[in-house]
Amino acid sequence: MTIEQINRLLEKYWAGDTSLEEESALKTFFSRDSIPEDLRKYKPLFSWKTNQLQIKGNHTLTGFNKPVRIQWYSILKIAASFLLVITLGIGIYTHYQQEKYLDKIFSETYSNPEDALQETKNVIGKISSALNLAKDVHVESQKLDSLEQTITTNVE
Repeated sequence: MTIEQINRLLEKYWAGDTSLEEESALKTFFSRDSIPEDLRKYKPLFSWKTNQLQIKGNHTLTGFNKPVRIQWYSILKIAASFLLVITLGIGIYTHYQQEKYLDKIFSETYSNPEDALQETKNVIGKISSALNLAKDVHVESQKLDSLEQTITTNVE
């Protein structure tokens, strides 16, 4: 190839218009030893692939434990996510049950206001009788205490 053809191919290459065959021609041209001085700066660009193919890799396995750690981290992430979902589910369920229980306690149980009034009177009557009974027991207890004091005073 002439230097003019190479320069035209280089212009097409920089514009991104070269075909695979033209790029192959550039690679073969720059793989030669006799390259003009002004084009030698492009040699590493076109010979890097051939240099990379000549490099041999190390065939020993290193870092074999690394994928195992990644698998454990993945399992731990999944377990933590699962526990978070379960915890949120339990929290939402107990909140719902508590709301349901509170609604049951504080909701109106009587549709007829007269029935509710009658039930309220019954409850207040029971409370009143319990308080009167406690008062009577207290009064009786005071009488017994005063009687006991009188007896102990007379005996002395």
